[in-house]
Amino acid sequence: MLDTSNEIQQKQLEIILAKTPQERFLIGTETIDFGRTLVESGIKQKNSKISELNLKIEVFKRYYSDVFNDDEIEKIIQSFINYQKNKILD
Repeated sequence: MLDTSNEIQQKQLEIILAKTPQERFLIGTETIDFGRTLVESGIKQKNSKISELNLKIEVFKRYYSDVFNDDEIEKIIQSFINYQKNKILD
């Protein structure tokens, strides 16, 4: 959906390009953090008692289910679980 006029899009571009590379980088990282917060909030709404590990797994699946096949996803999830177990043992 594109509901922004060309004039406004041009103004937005001018504002962004007027910023330093560092400012643009920070805007990008803040946007990514905000998106992750929204994803986590949606998951927590469905399961308010979800563990941190399972939250990480669900976020991963939400982001990457179209990138990896089911076998790859299961291997990666198992590596999350193994890492968590080893972290507890340390």
